[in-house]
Amino acid sequence: MISALPNAITLGRLLSVPLLAILLSSHDYQLAFWIFLGLGLSDGLDGYIARRFNAISTAGVLLDPVADKLLVITSASMLAWDGLLAMWIGVPLVLRDIVMLSVGLLDGKLRETPVAPNSWGKFHAFLAFLAIGLAIGQAAGLFSGKWLAHLIWLILLGTLCITSVVYCLEWRRIRAERTV
Repeated sequence: MISALPNAITLGRLLSVPLLAILLSSHDYQLAFWIFLGLGLSDGLDGYIARRFNAISTAGVLLDPVADKLLVITSASMLAWDGLLAMWIGVPLVLRDIVMLSVGLLDGKLRETPVAPNSWGKFHAFLAFLAIGLAIGQAAGLFSGKWLAHLIWLILLGTLCITSVVYCLEWRRIRAERTV
């Protein structure tokens, strides 16, 4: 029973992305913030449960990053479109995750050997969720302080560049190993 819980949480996060999109498009930022917060916390929870109870599965390894990237792509693009997330951070954030999702799903060699999570990627994901959550919270009137958002955006842009290089090098290594 417990072994299926992380995948159920991940699937719930994946299926909740359209609900969040509806809330953001209808400008219900209060509810969108709380839903986004729950989805962000569930990302950590499913991973913790999977590791703690040795319930890591192939489906979870594939679905978890897909759910995370769809959540970031959907939220960041909608927030940037509405002017709530600066385009200079929204566009690279969305493009990076589209490329990562596409390459990870379409390249058969990378599907067979997924790139293992690393500390840079985890830190980047945390900052992305923080930046998006802060933007939604500011739109809902829950937070103020544009300087904090801009500081997070700058650091996020740095991690975006670093993780993009790290993942490209890892993809290249995996492809080279698979061709030998």
